[in-house]
Amino acid sequence: FKKAWQERDYATIVTVAGKIPESVLQEDAKLLMWYDQALTREGQD
Repeated sequence: FKKAWQERDYATIVTVAGKIPESVLQEDAKLLMWYDQALTREGQD
């Protein structure tokens, strides 16, 4: 997630997050933050 974020590859973050169990995503604050921000920024492009 961090590498994709640095490269502004928001689609990859969203795709990978879709493969992670929802419970894991919700329990990891950083992953959830990157995912939420990627969704927001992907919609702005």
